[in-house]
Amino acid sequence: MRRSLAAAAPALVVATALVAAGGLAACRRAAPALPEVRLHASPDLPAEVVRDLAARFAVARVVLVPRAEEAEVAWASDPAALLALAPRLVPGSAAPEPATAQFADPQGRFAPVAARARVLLVARDARLPVDPTNLRDLADPRLRGRVALAHPARGAGPATCAALSLVYGEASLGRFLRLVAANAPVVVGSDAEVRAAVAAGRAAVGLAGSVDGAAGAASAAALRVVYPDQAGRGAVVLPTAAAALAPAAGGAPSPAAVRLVAWLAGADAERILVARAPGLLPLRPEVPVPVGVEPAGNLRALPLDWDGLAAEAARLAPLLERWPDAFAGAGTGRGAAREAAAPEGRPGRLEHAP
Repeated sequence: MRRSLAAAAPALVVATALVAAGGLAACRRAAPALPEVRLHASPDLPAEVVRDLAARFAVARVVLVPRAEEAEVAWASDPAALLALAPRLVPGSAAPEPATAQFADPQGRFAPVAARARVLLVARDARLPVDPTNLRDLADPRLRGRVALAHPARGAGPATCAALSLVYGEASLGRFLRLVAANAPVVVGSDAEVRAAVAAGRAAVGLAGSVDGAAGAASAAALRVVYPDQAGRGAVVLPTAAAALAPAAGGAPSPAAVRLVAWLAGADAERILVARAPGLLPLRPEVPVPVGVEPAGNLRALPLDWDGLAAEAARLAPLLERWPDAFAGAGTGRGAAREAAAPEGRPGRLEHAP
């Protein structure tokens, strides 16, 4: 009997292994597949990071698509860009968290996902006659020929100018843009080129986004990052914006799309995004940040209405294409009337009086 059992032992081992393997295979087959969600993101956002993280956290299988028309979720550079998709946005589909309420949409059409600020990049070894702390310093004649900026019709330019116009008035914005143009700036095509110009010594001060600010601070050039106007009205700080989109034919966003947006706007995703994409500013103060980066809540930021920002950015876009010629006058819009009615030396004015 003992010999029979001994002879049968190898067969039992094999059978047991097969059963175990079958059981593991059954468990693998039983695991639910992640829902597929089509995501369209602005080219300047780290969409591949979101795709990988969503799979790792078992949120969704994200498929990146090149056009918003094909997407179930849109992730835009700023609220103005996101609100251009208004027909497919559903009020209340993105419930704001208390930690991010400052940058949320009151109608719940989108969720804020970290933020980016317009910053000044200053060369460490530059001997400047003035220490730049405000946007209006870009027009200071003492910095003539030493300032770099992207053309205001490119990148974040329209949203930035729209924010300034809403807060300071169109006439003040036009005046500022004229003075900057008269200051012989180094005009380039992107914020990355601004950073390169300051790092290479072709300019001493540059206007760029906080992503390029973080890159400049961490580079061999060790550029200094200044969040402007912190003693005044505040910096231009805009959240990136994510929304679950309704189908083009109407109806509600898919549950998987709503879940992806809620996760993307949550604390876990924010911590990793801020670490993987330096220069994205966390909306939560407890999130660690790299050199040159501040949590958005620590900054004094211009108070903005997102619908107003979207409308003003769209209105200014064709004018900015013709900068500086289109700003030869004092302006004719609502902002101009508001500016004309204000005293010349009012506190918080965008630029100094000549």
